Amino acid sequence: MRFLLSILAVVFGTAAFADEQSTIQIDDPIMFKAFENARAAGGYMTIANTGDEDDLLIGIEIEDRMSMIHESREENGVMRMLHVDAVAVPAGDLITFKPGGFHVMIMGLQPGELPVGETVEATLVFDRAGAIPVTFEVVDKDSVSADHKMTH
Repeated sequence: MRFLLSILAVVFGTAAFADEQSTIQIDDPIMFKAFENARAAGGYMTIANTGDEDDLLIGIEIEDRMSMIHESREENGVMRMLHVDAVAVPAGDLITFKPGGFHVMIMGLQPGELPVGETVEATLVFDRAGAIPVTFEVVDKDSVSADHKMTH
């Protein structure tokens, strides 16, 4: 029994140590409830890089879903959503994914999917930090309050 407890202490101690070593921190991951007949929804968050080296967000993975990193940009007076291959996350800085800027897209939704209160499990993939799991909470866009770091 003592041997088993020692092994568990090492395993859990190692996991905690590995988490403490990550220089990427994800805050306020939310996804806005899709319109009733919408086939896609947007996800938002703040990504902080507390390390000494720049990193790149190079992908997002959501099981059984097509997902991409997008950026909304105005071109010739028209707002467009463009796929981006990577988002730089400079050392000692943070990047905010928010409406009108960077966001993650989940596509292929069926009508009525992603009701308020549901969660979406995802993995953010970074060039240096590797795979970082994140849980997006589905919220009503109108309910996002000032306590969220995201600004509209």
